[in-house]
This record gives sequence, structure tokens and C-alpha cells, in this order.
Amino acid sequence: PMATVQSMASLSPNLSFSRSHSVAGSVSITAASPSASISFSSLTDSNLPLIYCGRGDKKTAKGKRFNHSFGNARPRNKKKGRGPPRVAAPPAAPKRDPFDDGQVVKIEIHDP
Repeated sequence: PMATVQSMASLSPNLSFSRSHSVAGSVSITAASPSASISFSSLTDSNLPLIYCGRGDKKTAKGKRFNHSFGNARPRNKKKGRGPPRVAAPPAAPKRDPFDDGQVVKIEIHDP
């Protein structure tokens, strides 16, 4: 790897590369002079964010599916109540087809 960095450094004097990964760490290669410098740094558990979403999060729908649970993602206050029961609405009338003009076309099929 060092030979490739030095060969790239000879091509352009102000060449820099940066690649970072959120979990594995970050790699920074800087080739500003013929003697290239390489620095490696990795993330520790203390630097990871406290917000956790995904399959392991028991408060999200994906986490509920992964955990084979069908409960509410964020349970509400049980004492709150649901209000008065709803009145059942009558079924709606069928909608008119805007492309139907009432004209009937007879189709003749010729058998060979």
C-alpha cells in the first residue's frame, strides 16, 4: 500500500484521499508530499450515538416484526380512553364509471 501511495504522490503534489465508515472506523490517507502520511482511527463504543433504530429497536415497527411481537410500537396511556363509539355509516352508493357511455358494441368472432 505504501508504494501505491508514493506512486500516486508523484503524479499530483496535492492529492488526498478520505474514506470513512460509520461503524468500522475511518481511514485517512494524505499524499501532499513525496513522504506520504497515513493515519488510522477507529470508533469506540463511547462514540456511537445513543439513538438506535432498526431490527433490535423494540419501539419501531421493524423491531416489532423482528421480535415476532404484534404490539403497539409506542404504547399510549391506558387510562385515556378512546372516546365515544363511532356510529356505523351506511354503505356508499357505487360510483359511476366515467368511461361508460352506455353504448353496447357487438363483436363478431369468425371461426376458421
